[in-house]
Amino acid sequence: MSRIKCVTSAAFADSLIPSSIAIQSMLADESKAQPWRADVIAARRGDQSAFASLVRSIQRAVYGLCLRLLRSEAEASEVAQEAFLRAYQHLHRYDENRPFDLWVMAIARNLCLDLLRRRTRMKSEDVDEMRETLPSGAKSQEQGAIDREERLSLESALSTLSTEDREVLALYYVQKRTTKEIAQVIGVAPGTIMARLFRAREKLRKQMIVGKELA
Repeated sequence: MSRIKCVTSAAFADSLIPSSIAIQSMLADESKAQPWRADVIAARRGDQSAFASLVRSIQRAVYGLCLRLLRSEAEASEVAQEAFLRAYQHLHRYDENRPFDLWVMAIARNLCLDLLRRRTRMKSEDVDEMRETLPSGAKSQEQGAIDREERLSLESALSTLSTEDREVLALYYVQKRTTKEIAQVIGVAPGTIMARLFRAREKLRKQMIVGKELA
């Protein structure tokens, strides 16, 4: 009887241990969920090509956020480069369990806010970043003119919003980030992001209405 119990207990214990196939599957899933990990590890060892690969994978998102906050292509490019430089210098501090792109974007955001605080006056430059959200394909001249007018109207309305409102709208609508991801970039709770989104949308809607009435 005791031998039967022993065998049964051993069989039960074995059933709790994942098979080699299951372990390989879990590791593969983890690798897919954290595609940056291998490059980060290599970059920490001094592999510059690995860090260059990391930069290429997220440079558009980082630059896009800087452009939306600063509204200056030259400054956005400069700040984005500075963000990557600081990320490289502090790579040893990076937590691999945190998405690498969100970590760098948080660095870039802080640099943008520092620059905005140092400004003596706000610049007003035309930014056509919203073209990325428009459907591709050939358009008539009339439709193209309508699209340009709508983009200018939207940019005009966005320019009246605060930096806080612009960044949350850009991250959510242009970069398609979730409220949880935005919260990690900005450093607040997801519930706070939802509230900011609601307020920013309402402000943008009102500004768009005012713009149409004045037109």
